[in-house]
Amino acid sequence: MDIFDDDSARHVTRTSVLHGADWFFWLAILSAINSLLVYYYQLPNTPVALGLTQWLDGTSSGFNATMSTSALVTNLLVAFVLAGFGLVARRGSDIAFVVGIFLYVIDAFLTIGLRDFFGFGVHLIALFFLVKGLLASRHLRENAVSI
Repeated sequence: MDIFDDDSARHVTRTSVLHGADWFFWLAILSAINSLLVYYYQLPNTPVALGLTQWLDGTSSGFNATMSTSALVTNLLVAFVLAGFGLVARRGSDIAFVVGIFLYVIDAFLTIGLRDFFGFGVHLIALFFLVKGLLASRHLRENAVSI
């Protein structure tokens, strides 16, 4: 039996789609943890922080405590949106991958604008795996294989 039969190729491609979509979950979880650390322990942002959450944390620190609470809620909302992209992308939606990657690229530019070069490196690594998941999803779609 050939190890490169059609079923194993579909399984590998489907697994690649799921792993790519899982990166949305990782980004959401790490962003939420970062936001909670910044809010409760007044720690600086880590490289896994999103550029948008870094900007919100930086602008809210100049205002009163209620503003930083609203920034925390907004940061957690952004994390839930990322997790939502992950849920939809796991179901094989190329649109979820494309829109999520587009928004994450904008966030990477915001990270560079904030001069967080380590954070930009994390963005590049995550973008690599997100695009890899998108390409696997498109490969499944082109071969008319249902997930």
